[in-house]
Amino acid sequence: MKKKLLLFGNNKPLITDFFLQGEDTFECMSCSQIYSDMKLHHKYYDMDAAVYCISSEKREDMANVLQFVQDTIQKEQAPFIVISDNFGYDALCRMPGGKADLHINIMESFSAICEHITDYIVRGKNSEPETESQLPTDIDFLLSEENLLAQIESEMRDLIERPRILLVDDSTIIHKTIKSYLGNKYDVSSAISGPAALRFLKTKEVNLILLDYEMPEMDGVEVLKKLRSDPKTAHVPIIFLTGINDTSKIQKALALKPNGYLLKPIDRALLMEKLKELIK
Repeated sequence: MKKKLLLFGNNKPLITDFFLQGEDTFECMSCSQIYSDMKLHHKYYDMDAAVYCISSEKREDMANVLQFVQDTIQKEQAPFIVISDNFGYDALCRMPGGKADLHINIMESFSAICEHITDYIVRGKNSEPETESQLPTDIDFLLSEENLLAQIESEMRDLIERPRILLVDDSTIIHKTIKSYLGNKYDVSSAISGPAALRFLKTKEVNLILLDYEMPEMDGVEVLKKLRSDPKTAHVPIIFLTGINDTSKIQKALALKPNGYLLKPIDRALLMEKLKELIK
């Protein structure tokens, strides 16, 4: 059964991702940060969690949200989840009652964000105080510890062996499509703009970048120039994704020497072939 989320906050692209990319996992409803609006949605929507998607929030909006959480969410013991960068969460925590039940860093991939939320909701609803008969014996504890260590080692091997790709595109449909193509073979991180991609790459390393040619604010050409001028990212293979048929624009892009380009709609076989060629 899908988990029901009430979404609010100024990070509209992330909220859009929940409706488009998260539709198989969550049933979502969004509302403003007006106190009466949040209360009304809460009254008619039986949610499993309240998710605050922070992006340059005003202090009065944060105060409204925290008042709503205190008056409704906490009384029902539903989780209050915040998705933001550390700066935004620190600002929230400095306010009375500002600490969330779960904080997720916005730099994580959308799939990881969904997994964190699902795991937290399920763990919270299924956790019960242990009775004496439920307490593990020493041998049970040792066996469970061995299983846990084996699972952690397996997951770590998967993370180490699985190449990381950064997908930079302002279309949520493209993100959903390409992530469905790549499945479990690659670890795909998402950025919906050039500036977001550059911020991500300041702290994270990737094996390859899929870069949209035409984006608002900063187009793919400008992003590619900045990546090539930075010693940290100059060596990273870059593939342009473009839906344009203008030969002059394609030649302009190729003059910057990307490692290839793919026309939209993306052909899965060509994409996989190119990734296999470039990621060693």
